[in-house]
Amino acid sequence: MKKKGFTYTEILITLAVMAALFVPMMQLFSYSLASSSVTGETMAALNLAKWQMERIKNLNYSTEQFKEIGSTYFPPLEEPPLELNGKKLRVFSDIDTGSDPLKVKVCVFYDGKLKDKPIVELITLLVDTTWVKGK
Repeated sequence: MKKKGFTYTEILITLAVMAALFVPMMQLFSYSLASSSVTGETMAALNLAKWQMERIKNLNYSTEQFKEIGSTYFPPLEEPPLELNGKKLRVFSDIDTGSDPLKVKVCVFYDGKLKDKPIVELITLLVDTTWVKGK
């Protein structure tokens, strides 16, 4: 009487094949989780930069007023940073006083890494429209 079943070798081969297929799937899964986290941080930083850009545009300052203000951090360096999604961020608004129209660059940085490459960077031009109000 012959018994039918799997031998120990067949089970080991099956487990080895499954492990060989499982490792790349786990790497893909961990990469997608990391990418999702980075995308979330980038989107939060982008929305923060858009908010700051709109804030600057809505000030309706003249070119001279913007030149007096110059480049600034939000929040100022002596205050605690903004905290979004567990990350501490600062927004740098750089006003190029030598350009006409004014070139405004808004960058978002991780707090403590203000000299590194920004997470996001937006640039726009501001035209002095204060002369229209006087007419």
